[in-house]
Amino acid sequence: MAYHDGLIRERVAFLGQPADKLEAVRGQQLYDTLQALGLTHRHYFQALGVNVQDYCAREFGIDVGRITVERFFQSDPNAKWLFPDIVREAVLEGLRRKPVYPELIVRDESINGTAYDLPYVNENEDEEELRKVAEGAAIPESEITYGDRIVRLDKLGRGVIASYEVVRRMSVDMLRVHLRRIGERLGRALDARLAAVLVSGDSSGAGTAPVAINTATSDAWAYGDLVTGFLALTVGHYFTPTHMLADPDTSAAILNLDEIKESQWFDFAKTGNLPTPLGVKLVPMADHPAKKLTILDAGYAVQKLTEQDLLVESDKLINQQWDRTYLTVVTDFAILYDKARIVLNSDWSE
Repeated sequence: MAYHDGLIRERVAFLGQPADKLEAVRGQQLYDTLQALGLTHRHYFQALGVNVQDYCAREFGIDVGRITVERFFQSDPNAKWLFPDIVREAVLEGLRRKPVYPELIVRDESINGTAYDLPYVNENEDEEELRKVAEGAAIPESEITYGDRIVRLDKLGRGVIASYEVVRRMSVDMLRVHLRRIGERLGRALDARLAAVLVSGDSSGAGTAPVAINTATSDAWAYGDLVTGFLALTVGHYFTPTHMLADPDTSAAILNLDEIKESQWFDFAKTGNLPTPLGVKLVPMADHPAKKLTILDAGYAVQKLTEQDLLVESDKLINQQWDRTYLTVVTDFAILYDKARIVLNSDWSE
């Protein structure tokens, strides 16, 4: 969700009120105000300098670490308006905790709409070269352009299917554990989408496909393949490799290369800390396309576009209706510099 200047001022004005005035806004009034301003209870708690546990103890006289969901709703008429954000924050905790995509993107940009015309740079060695410029002569230019690179965002979601009879006896803390795990699974889906975009290009078309290099031997990996990819990205494309991404089988093949397995520089066998081949962080990804290795510069390769952050069906939760509650996001990844990654391929049949 993109915010215009007027809305930002309204948010600052609301959260910047004296603590006594801010605390006086409760229940449905608080819920409706936060919804209108695009805020959550987490922002509200931060403005007050408290957390959800402290707030619930002070306002409702309950310990969310021990109380059941049913008793939470019975504790105070205003408690139910807080519950959707308790659910949302638990899912977001999982989304922040497990996925690896946040360290692999340039930034997460909020946009309006599910289609985005992406500005990009067409790099050309002849045009980018620094040249001697005579007095009064034109200076060579690099141009940031808009083109026919329209990235279309998809809705991703997951349902929580459980009757209130199942949920009501569960402690709020245990429910948050299950919701955190759901967030981790949503994060895995985003990791998988990022891996697919890096290997094949984004939804704008074939123009964002990477440079692909076959391994020296079909269906096999050698240390020399890593060196070839590293040099292609470093010298050929003038980017700095930061990460290597691979599916579990390919990751295992790389970890078992003699040059890495027997190296004195790595202690994977002792600590489980993954080695850094050629100084590049190896990242196993469960759903990375098989028999491929992506070497990228995370500072330039891809950005995340988000039209809708995590959305919870709040009305259903407020009314204690759990049968099918859906958590959705509208987001996708877009290639920023198409040459900021190299894909090594051990399957020559493709």
